[in-house]
Amino acid sequence: MLEEKVKKAQDALKLAAKMSKEFYHAPLIVCYSGGKDSDVLLDIAVRCLQADEFIAENSHTSVDAPNTVYHIRETFEKLQHYGIDTLTIIPRYKDGKRKTMWNLIPKKTIPPTRLQRYCCKELKETTTPHRIVATGVREDESTGRKGRDVFAVREQRKADAKFFSLEHSQEVFKESLDRDPIWDCTLIKREREQGDVIVNPIYDFTEADIWNYIKTYKVNICDLYQCGYKRIGCIGCPLGGYASQKREFIDFPKYKEAYIRAFDQMIERRKQLGKPTDKKWNTGYECFVWWIQDPAFPNQMDFTFDEDGNVSYVEHKNNYKSGQ
Repeated sequence: MLEEKVKKAQDALKLAAKMSKEFYHAPLIVCYSGGKDSDVLLDIAVRCLQADEFIAENSHTSVDAPNTVYHIRETFEKLQHYGIDTLTIIPRYKDGKRKTMWNLIPKKTIPPTRLQRYCCKELKETTTPHRIVATGVREDESTGRKGRDVFAVREQRKADAKFFSLEHSQEVFKESLDRDPIWDCTLIKREREQGDVIVNPIYDFTEADIWNYIKTYKVNICDLYQCGYKRIGCIGCPLGGYASQKREFIDFPKYKEAYIRAFDQMIERRKQLGKPTDKKWNTGYECFVWWIQDPAFPNQMDFTFDEDGNVSYVEHKNNYKSGQ
């Protein structure tokens, strides 16, 4: 079963590389995040494509764990050794200033949430415009990714995408080569000018398939997985849930401090713009606690004991705000 899925992934990558060459006169972009799924995707690409048929690209989000950043650098150095081009994108604003999570939060004036995922769009999804892009998206990662397919067309100005099977894409591509002009292809046409063509070669890989591939082909992965991490992504990502966020901020406390500073700046900017502030967001720390859905309740009690062992309670109304 795994062999069949690998063959299908190889066919999808080969077709995408041909499309990229014919329609864009440029190599296929293989997105690489440093997570296990993108490691598997990249390994398949290395095994089935020529070095000049694709380029490995990473978007530096400013919120990846140091371990992930080091793993990406090591992986890219190996690719470069074999003549494969790599590219690290530093997202920037129109004025050239670097775009990071820490200045994006005050600019947007709201925290990133499951429903307001502007960080993904600003730091990842807009770094490969008007190209054919391969991603490590898998169906069983979330319910939101069900119903997609191996190929997709996404217009920059629309949230929805059109999905195509590998078989349909192969047939359309074959037919398009006989047309005049060559650009007259259902998968390309307007999207060549206005959007992205996306290929998801490992879309039907299960979690078990990913680990079996890693074991079978001895794929080097980030060492955070050896520390018990199940997912590798942006530190504090709301999609990870409270337990994941809590562990990440324990392991990487500097990121917690950075988020709190960003929330402080966000609250100040909201005041400057005359925007109402949630009663729970008087400080950056309060916003942080609300953001990660920390079950801790404000106005906690301290317990003190005298020499005879008698207990007394001291209420601290500010300890919630100060983060103590």
